[in-house]
Amino acid sequence: MIIMRRCFFSGMLLLLAITFLVSCSGPEERKMKFFNKGKALYEKGDFVKARLELKNAVQIDPNFADAYHLLGMIAIKTGDVNSAGGNFSKAVELNPLNWDDQIQLGGLLLRSGKADEALAKAELVLKGDANFEDAYILKGAILLVKKNTDDALRFLQDVVGSKIHKPDGYLLLNFVYQQKGDMQSAENTLLDGIKMNEKSVPLHLAMIELALKKKQMDEAITLIRKVISIEPNAVQHRLVLAGLLWDSGKEPQAVDILKAIVSAEPLKEERWVQVAGFYVARKKPAEAEAELKEGIRQNPKSFPIRFALVDLFASTNRSDQAIAMLEQCLGLEKEPDNRYIIQTKNTLAQIYLARSDIDKAKLYVDEVIKASPKNGDANYIKGIIHLRKKEGVQAVSAFRVVVNENPKFIPAYINLAEAHLLNKETNIALDTLENALKTMPNSRDLVRALARLYITQSKFKDAEAQYRKILDANPNDLDVIADMSDLFQAAGDFDRAEKEYEEIKHLAPKLPYGYIKLSAFYLARQKWDKAMAELDQVLKIFPNHWAAANDLAFLLADHGNGAKDLDRALALAKNAQSQNPNNPGLFDTLGWVHYRRGEIKPAVEWLKKAQAGSSQNPLINYHLGMAYYQDGNQGKAKEYLQSALASKANFPDREKAEKVMEGMR
Repeated sequence: MIIMRRCFFSGMLLLLAITFLVSCSGPEERKMKFFNKGKALYEKGDFVKARLELKNAVQIDPNFADAYHLLGMIAIKTGDVNSAGGNFSKAVELNPLNWDDQIQLGGLLLRSGKADEALAKAELVLKGDANFEDAYILKGAILLVKKNTDDALRFLQDVVGSKIHKPDGYLLLNFVYQQKGDMQSAENTLLDGIKMNEKSVPLHLAMIELALKKKQMDEAITLIRKVISIEPNAVQHRLVLAGLLWDSGKEPQAVDILKAIVSAEPLKEERWVQVAGFYVARKKPAEAEAELKEGIRQNPKSFPIRFALVDLFASTNRSDQAIAMLEQCLGLEKEPDNRYIIQTKNTLAQIYLARSDIDKAKLYVDEVIKASPKNGDANYIKGIIHLRKKEGVQAVSAFRVVVNENPKFIPAYINLAEAHLLNKETNIALDTLENALKTMPNSRDLVRALARLYITQSKFKDAEAQYRKILDANPNDLDVIADMSDLFQAAGDFDRAEKEYEEIKHLAPKLPYGYIKLSAFYLARQKWDKAMAELDQVLKIFPNHWAAANDLAFLLADHGNGAKDLDRALALAKNAQSQNPNNPGLFDTLGWVHYRRGEIKPAVEWLKKAQAGSSQNPLINYHLGMAYYQDGNQGKAKEYLQSALASKANFPDREKAEKVMEGMR
């Protein structure tokens, strides 16, 4: 009995002690627990969970500077510049003597175009600590951004090697020397940097870049082998070596390296994708396809390798094979909210949308949204579908989901404005773009979209002012010069429009862009001969430009002069189709050329192929209907002409289609 009482008494003491300790675990202990856990997760690279832990810490202590520092670092690593700026601003407000945070904030200010404010940060830190290396690096970068090349050179020459020993300083000075055309000093700087930082991969990579500029391929190969010895597990360096060997005519050696990459760890899916990407970049699609298929054989349930194969099929206009592969993906996983299944269905929707098969695209999008209502990709595609169907209200709803979930996704704002325009809500469309520009003031795409909106309202001067903003920063922006030309054309000032299109040709005479834009300009004005002359110019510069060959074939078929032009049209159409063998638009041109030549049987066959690949295209349906009409098959002719006329999209010869239909009633 005495023993039992003693045990009971001892147990009570232990319970009281535990209760006392728990009650003493106050805000400070809980704050540090969240912080230490967040820091550990940050160091592991798990930024999402780390952010949650650190936010818990600052909720307990809103003046916790170290937590704001780590939140700022996470924001930088995840590309959230605005959050990074806010967190570092708070950190330096709480601890102005934290020079690391001051420099981080200075770097963010520089990225946002506030060079003077960034310089003030660098000077502040150097005043507090004249040996703070990163402040010197930031100051050098600021001088470069401000285009004070001579000042930057003098400054960096003075501090690199004395105040600056990190690789970034040597890289900056190397860059300045190259800007000045002093390649020898650039090379010496990098060599000095490597002496100081023997295992710096960025410095070695800069040396490789310099060797390639000097056409020293063997030196570049030696250097990349050194980089591989520093980071032996980094696959990207081996891919660079394979590329250098390939480009120097040593393809078998390059292939051996590629084989070694995948054979070393065949269950690492990304390796198969990377090697396939290597072949794609060198225009070897068959080799890329073989690698991906072997990767699937060794990783039978791999989604990423199949997605890479889908991309390859899509890029080589094999949409049927892409669809078949995606349908195979659907059988790998049963859960509808699985991220890979969602990606598969979104990709299927995109392919069907590209083929103008709206119903099938919508089917897959609806399945994704049912499983994941706020999925950004699915809602974006759904918005595009509603725009195509002229359903403005539904389009607005879909794009609103996208911008709420992803406030930085510029295309969603542009299409949201388009949807409001469709609803005749011009002011809301303007507000949409203007508010987006407040958040992303340097977005060229948003500025262009705002200018286009002004054009729809016949506010041509306002539109021109927007384009001028871009051209003031980059006078050689060919796309915006073309936009300006389109503006003048819309305003009825055809002389200025033509002059701007000619300017594109003047700025880039060896690019097809200006000739093609000018051809389209002449097409719109029904100046067929001039349009064909521009396309002829493209083919003189780029004989294998299949798009120009296709367009010229079509024009020759409709507006050429007799049998000789029809013969040339057929040769051009065949050449274009051979280069892009699965493109429905090229089937259409080839079929239409045969039609114009009076060769109705081959015309029907080619146009049937075109229609199978783009069943909702009104022009293709019109062409096929006309071919059947000439072939004496009125039933089929009516079917396809009715499809063409049922489309809301306009197409050339709509009136002719209506007359043919009337004649068959």
